[in-house]
Amino acid sequence: MSEPVGGAAATTADDVAAQVGRALPGGRFTVERWFAWLLADAALEQPHASAPDGAGDELAHPLLAWTAATQAMGVTWDELFAWFGSSADDGPMFGEHETVWHAPMRVGRTYLVSGEITSADRKSGRSGVFDVIGYAFRLHDEDNGAHVADCWNSLILPRRSS
Repeated sequence: MSEPVGGAAATTADDVAAQVGRALPGGRFTVERWFAWLLADAALEQPHASAPDGAGDELAHPLLAWTAATQAMGVTWDELFAWFGSSADDGPMFGEHETVWHAPMRVGRTYLVSGEITSADRKSGRSGVFDVIGYAFRLHDEDNGAHVADCWNSLILPRRSS
């Protein structure tokens, strides 16, 4: 039997684990030139590089994959936290991130985003009980269906004993 945690609406480890496999609604993200420029500038990189394949397209900075995915995941952060009986007030934290590239993202193109919850583990440590939630995104070029990137991430959701 799992020990309840959280506030008035206690969330068990089984409740959290039941979310594994749940699909994110997903959506579309268009790489606008101004947005790609701002992201590259914030990363202290050149705003636009020409594609080496001679296509003449401008390439977006690699950081854009995660940004695009989270903006087009189809739920707000608050809605995602609620799937696990948590909220922004509970102090969720970003855990890990990994992006695997299959093709570059290009300025002016639209990408389809899909994803799901991949893992949910209840843990305890010096700071108390917390859940580590894994979730993944896939990005595909809307025009040609090319698989562009996979992003895997984790969230840490602190729990308080009731």
